[in-house]
Amino acid sequence: MSSTILKSLDHCELKESCTKFASSFSSSGSSDVDLYDLISELTVMQSTLPDRAMSAMEIFEFVREADCYPNISIAYRILFTIPVTVASAERSFSKLKLLKNYLRSTI
Repeated sequence: MSSTILKSLDHCELKESCTKFASSFSSSGSSDVDLYDLISELTVMQSTLPDRAMSAMEIFEFVREADCYPNISIAYRILFTIPVTVASAERSFSKLKLLKNYLRSTI
């Protein structure tokens, strides 16, 4: 989430986004991020972010330097580790094709 998007959210939209995030990444009722702390930290951070446009990585570096937003830091680390594509599935299909060709040629 970039700084322009983060600053444009009102309290209801911010709460809804945080609730979606917490429900998506919670396992068996427990979560790495406390929902209400995350909402309050993001509300405070909206006013403390610089006025320039910042990417998600720049916001993460800002949060790490400030060292007072632990839930935001954890949330960004979770979001950065989510794979963007399913390249592993594509690779397995391409390896299967090579294996089939090898097996067919050895028969």
